[in-house]
Amino acid sequence: MEIKFRAVVMSKSMYNDPLGGRGVRIELSEERDVPPPVVMSRGETSDILKDVMPIVSQIIQSLPFTRGGKVTVPRMTLWLSEEEWDKLEPKPDVGDEIEVVISSSKISITIT
Repeated sequence: MEIKFRAVVMSKSMYNDPLGGRGVRIELSEERDVPPPVVMSRGETSDILKDVMPIVSQIIQSLPFTRGGKVTVPRMTLWLSEEEWDKLEPKPDVGDEIEVVISSSKISITIT
């Protein structure tokens, strides 16, 4: 079985490890579509809801934590030592898109 997702580099920062070494922390997040609201009703209220639901959907998409009908979901944090960071080519930057593939025997991270 294989798990595959695309993520965006949300932040890149330096850290100090407990042994006095330095490294780089890379946070990856996935942008997902905001699901439409689900409402179930019977009788007269169903006609009113048919008129109101498009407005509710627009309000949900305009909320500050959603960008254009999308929500950001944290997926992975990668901790690299300074030596590992120096060997990494190309180096990811904030905003870069990354593909992560997890299988039974390995994890693959590719800058796309």
